[in-house]
Amino acid sequence: MDMKDYIGPFIDETEENLQKLNECLLAFEQGDSSVIDEIFRVAHTLKGMASTMGFARMAELTHDMEDVLDLARQKKLALRRKEDIELLFECLDTLNVMLDEIRSGKDDTSVDIEDIKSRLKALCSLAGEGQDLSDEVTDQVVKDQEGPKAVSDFKKIKVVLGKDCVLKGARAFMVLEELSSFGRVESTEPDMEKLVEGEFDGRSFVVHLETREEPERIEEAVLRVSEVESCSIEGAPSVGKEAESGPGVEFKSKSPQEVAKEKGDSKVADTVKTIKKKTNQTVRVDVNRLDKLLNLVGELVIGRSRIERLAKDSNLKEFEEPILQLGRISKEIQELVTKLRMLPISFIFDRFPRLVRDLSQELGKKVHLEMEGRDTELDRSVIDEIGDPMVHLIRNSLDHGIEPPEERLAKGKPETGLLRIRAYQDGSSVVVSVEDDGRGIDKDKILQKALEKGFVSKEQLDSLTEREAIQFLFTPGFSTSDKVTDISGRGVGLDAVKNKVESIGGRLSIESEVDKGTTIKVKLPITLAIVLALLVNIDGQIYAIPLESVDETVLVNKDDIKVVNGSQVTMLRGSMLYLVDSRDLYGLPKREDSSVLSVVVMRTGFRKVGFIVDDFIGQQEIVIKSLGNTGMVKINWFSGGTILGDGSVALIIDPAKVEEV
Repeated sequence: MDMKDYIGPFIDETEENLQKLNECLLAFEQGDSSVIDEIFRVAHTLKGMASTMGFARMAELTHDMEDVLDLARQKKLALRRKEDIELLFECLDTLNVMLDEIRSGKDDTSVDIEDIKSRLKALCSLAGEGQDLSDEVTDQVVKDQEGPKAVSDFKKIKVVLGKDCVLKGARAFMVLEELSSFGRVESTEPDMEKLVEGEFDGRSFVVHLETREEPERIEEAVLRVSEVESCSIEGAPSVGKEAESGPGVEFKSKSPQEVAKEKGDSKVADTVKTIKKKTNQTVRVDVNRLDKLLNLVGELVIGRSRIERLAKDSNLKEFEEPILQLGRISKEIQELVTKLRMLPISFIFDRFPRLVRDLSQELGKKVHLEMEGRDTELDRSVIDEIGDPMVHLIRNSLDHGIEPPEERLAKGKPETGLLRIRAYQDGSSVVVSVEDDGRGIDKDKILQKALEKGFVSKEQLDSLTEREAIQFLFTPGFSTSDKVTDISGRGVGLDAVKNKVESIGGRLSIESEVDKGTTIKVKLPITLAIVLALLVNIDGQIYAIPLESVDETVLVNKDDIKVVNGSQVTMLRGSMLYLVDSRDLYGLPKREDSSVLSVVVMRTGFRKVGFIVDDFIGQQEIVIKSLGNTGMVKINWFSGGTILGDGSVALIIDPAKVEEV
């Protein structure tokens, strides 16, 4: 088989399995020994997939992992030493490195696995040597020895692949790998060679398996293989095995749902239902196709706006009903495509438990991690952009926020610190917060550092609020850390985090109390493609401002504007509002004298800025088009462009750039 057409699905499935392996290993480290079977199954699946695709080193490593895990699940090897767990995590990291190599178009041959393989084999050699097996296991061994001699069943297993399965040989191989973990594969229909080559008619094949395993467990394992539609099992007990209906009776295995119903186990039924749902009702789609579809929907939105405008200008009453229908249909298509691109934030949350584990061990701190809102959804483009900033915020909390155990105990706190990561929807935005119960941020220490670095004068110190002091943390090169570490320091790189968040239309805020903790909130747009915007007029041209960054619009009397330290300001409900004139910013001619000015109050981060425009036009849904990276300063004032209903182009103002003025 030519495997190059299947490398994409292989990478996707391997990535999912490695993430599952990571989660299981973390649970196992916390004392949940029940996941050892699942860890073994994932390693077994990875081995089969790697073998099918011809990645020999990945297959070798997972095979040696499988040997260790098989001994562990048979209670012949107790994985209780810290170095045993670390070895399994090292295997996981090595597999991730291999996958990165494969993803970049290479193979797995450049990754050295000899040392880790030798350590796995050495671990296997410890099986039974001084292992402290539990009494329960010992009792079971005695019972097995004293009981009647075990006999096996021969089962006929028919597997039907999905209609859209393009990798029949690989799927058949994976099924055989699953079945071989339950017993001995006697024969297949068609024969084994044709089966793994995918040279069989139709979508079904048969495996004859010698095993003592229960049919429902076999069926459940087969259905876990991607693109398997169904699995049915027939079997005949061996001579000498008693059966209620007499020897040689044929039986049809009950479905896992039926077995679960009889046992009253709704959890098993739900699990099987989820497995079958994923198998039969989902399909993988190249993300580039979704991007193209979204672009086409954007063009549809633009076209709809133009038709609506032309019909309105022409005053054609007979067009009203079909235009309303077109608007409703295009709106539903737009919402559907947006949902297709949505991913749960768990795609980035899933990497955090391992990150927190590794860093807390490196720092010698005890940390309890809580995560909430893993099912909260964001557009894929937002998910791609927010991962690294979130990692940096977590590093800050662990390194500079949460104290060492002895320091916490001295303060009367529990020695284990709390790190809580939450995600929740807030209107048309999603808020992601990183909360810790650590030292908090000391305003006086920030101001002292700011004074030392020349960011503020002694005369200004007393007039600065706590919120204004915290903003120094986002100044490039500013840090309150007394020593530099390779992990983080509160303030080191936070300017990059702020810039990244604001570049995708988000906001970042901090709340902190000394010795109580710190909460950093990141407010993000759900999607970056089609947004609601406020249209404004500046010197006869129309510009768009994302509504997410607009607090309000106000009319300001010119007499109420004062100049403070060279900047225009006005009072808005008792607070000072800095003003930026759009004409001055963009080098346009001065506007004619006007007693009342139109001001858009925009919020970026902690600061509100009043943006003076000529007039407000109204709200409109816009499709964001990138301007590309031209390197021109004037272009960099704008985050993109859009096409209006009359076909004209409007630039989209970047509120973060206005705030910097």
